[in-house]
Amino acid sequence: MAWYSDRVKVKESTNVDKFNKIWKPGENPVWAGIYRCQSCGYEDVINRECTKLPPCSNCEKKNHKNNNWKLLVRAEDAE
Repeated sequence: MAWYSDRVKVKESTNVDKFNKIWKPGENPVWAGIYRCQSCGYEDVINRECTKLPPCSNCEKKNHKNNNWKLLVRAEDAE
């Protein structure tokens, strides 16, 4: 679960499509931000330098095989 303390710096998105897409490990993420594993719920930060999503490190410890990602919070540069 993502938490925040400053409502001015966090915005609700009206475009939910980007948050509904399921991403597989190895795919190139379009957005930097916090991604949530759909298998175990682990959340990981993916930065702008990332060219492919990693496998979920929490699932690897538990030998889960199907660990896809879903965007939870998109990061955006300040204007």
